[in-house]
Amino acid sequence: MVGESSEGIPGEILLLGMEVLQLNRIKIFVAGVAIAIFWGIGCSSVSLPLQPNNKKIAFSYPTLTANHQGFDDWTPVEFAAKPFSSLMQHTFCEEGGDFDPDISSDNQLMVFSSLQHSPNPDLYIKRIHGHTATRLTSDPASEIQPCFSPAGDKVAYASERSGNWDIWVVGTDGTSPVRMTTSGSNEMHPSWSPDGKSLVYCLFGERSQQWELWVLDAENPSIKKSIGFGMFPEWSPDPKNNKIAFQLNRFRGSQWFSIWTVDMVGDEARFPTEIVTSTEHACVYPSWSPDGSKIAYHTTGHNQDKNNKANSDASNNSNEDIWIVDINGNNNNRLTTGQSSNYAPTWAPDGRIFFCSDRMFVDNVWSVKTDMIDFTAPTPMRMSKHPQGSVQAN
Repeated sequence: MVGESSEGIPGEILLLGMEVLQLNRIKIFVAGVAIAIFWGIGCSSVSLPLQPNNKKIAFSYPTLTANHQGFDDWTPVEFAAKPFSSLMQHTFCEEGGDFDPDISSDNQLMVFSSLQHSPNPDLYIKRIHGHTATRLTSDPASEIQPCFSPAGDKVAYASERSGNWDIWVVGTDGTSPVRMTTSGSNEMHPSWSPDGKSLVYCLFGERSQQWELWVLDAENPSIKKSIGFGMFPEWSPDPKNNKIAFQLNRFRGSQWFSIWTVDMVGDEARFPTEIVTSTEHACVYPSWSPDGSKIAYHTTGHNQDKNNKANSDASNNSNEDIWIVDINGNNNNRLTTGQSSNYAPTWAPDGRIFFCSDRMFVDNVWSVKTDMIDFTAPTPMRMSKHPQGSVQAN
């Protein structure tokens, strides 16, 4: 962005990560590895003073004097984390909203739900870096929570076209929609097993009055089994790490949700393990990293300190942010922060995390590449000046 100084200087180049140093009448703008130096003496039109003979041109340079300690040793530092270039917007809805992204196993396509053209969400599919989106479903009912099959030829999703939420599967070309569940209960959030032979989903039990986890045979949906309680399950993409992650609320105190896993041993769910929990907010919507070693999730709720007072940061953000944690519960790192809501993360095969955010005042799909952010930094890298919102290191 180019502006003019009070002396008509064409511009102050305002770049991301910019730090302005005022050294007498010299302005040095540092942006990443780029340095722009503008001399404050009539360089707007480069009007150079002429000698009386009108033949020779004389340059007059200001003297560089400043009480800047160690300036001689100063060298430009590369913006190694590159979080600005890492943050990408993938949908550009201006009304309604786009949400529930999922990425194909070849890292080429994204399927998502959208309210852009209808009061009830439909499913759309597009290339990750493309701008055009193809409508996958167009039923008057709502369709949400799409999930690509491992082969990339089908999409499982939740639809209420039958009067309650059921699990459906449709081809990526929009053909052959098949209803997979037919009970009168609400069934939502399907996720494929790594071999594509099974689907896990959650069902609100009429008897238990709780959300339950169920697994069905994708080829014969009538074969199904309950494996416990929980919501929003996701099967690990690593076939050697046959686990299912899900959220489960506690039954005392705050009753916040936390992130759990179970091991699938045959058709039995065993070794339920709590991975991450908090007394300050709910931990929800788990998503596996491509190698099954980490889980991304988002938090929601009001942060409070030990004295039950609102945390000072809580008044400045929505408390809906993306976090990453190792499968053993270590290295629980916060990926996003700011006043916008950041939710529903999903990990792409290339390591990029896609998520929904209202940072431009309408829900859209964004992504960030986690290996371009230094989580070991002693202090978080806050980017509150970024026009698209903020990301921080930890």
